[in-house]
Amino acid sequence: MSKFAEDLGMQWPIIQAPMAGVQGSDLTLAVSGAGGLGSLPCAMLTADSLAAELSRISTATTRPYNVNFFCHAQPAPDAATQARWQQALLPYYRELELGQEVIQAGAGRTPFNADTAALLSEFKPPVVSFHFGLPDERLLEQVRSWGSKILSSATTLEEALWLEARGVDAVIAQGLEAGGHRGMFLSDDLSTQTGLFALLPQLVDRLNTPGDCRRWYRQPGRGQGGTGAGGDRCAGGYGLSTLS
Repeated sequence: MSKFAEDLGMQWPIIQAPMAGVQGSDLTLAVSGAGGLGSLPCAMLTADSLAAELSRISTATTRPYNVNFFCHAQPAPDAATQARWQQALLPYYRELELGQEVIQAGAGRTPFNADTAALLSEFKPPVVSFHFGLPDERLLEQVRSWGSKILSSATTLEEALWLEARGVDAVIAQGLEAGGHRGMFLSDDLSTQTGLFALLPQLVDRLNTPGDCRRWYRQPGRGQGGTGAGGDRCAGGYGLSTLS
């Protein structure tokens, strides 16, 4: 068991990966109740929904839990790009006898911001995790002031070192196997991406956080044999972050 997990009162060094759009607080509570670290995906939640979910979690358990946010730059709306996508998909809509004009806009993915931080300050979650880097230092300091542990994912050694330099409590190694779930943020060059077994030893060798080095790894759920978790632990990981 890593010191990170022990400090949080976790029975097992397992972090349930947040799955935006397909889970709510039920899964968060189930995993935390079983001794792992349950996670709540927050990027697609409205302020009211986030407050309701956090109220439910904080009322239902005293065990640690994680809230997860994105730190991406919001893309500017582009009507021309949208029109090209619609044109490319038009044959499938015709085949299924669907009208594009009735499509409703999906939930957005809002980057972590000052309004969200203000809402979180009422709950002071034990763990706050991020994908696509970190929010600005002012917001990070606000999160630290609550005593929350800060996690973020790295898909390369460069990203892991960047996160370490900014004082995260744990780096989640995220291999190429994670597919579209990868949170790469320092580059959009896909040739920089490697598999987990190649990435994890690099992080073990180079991360210099004192004491417990606080390296976690992300294990994709699909297409993995039963030896995956044990093999990654032997490579130096300190815990498992599961993906569905």
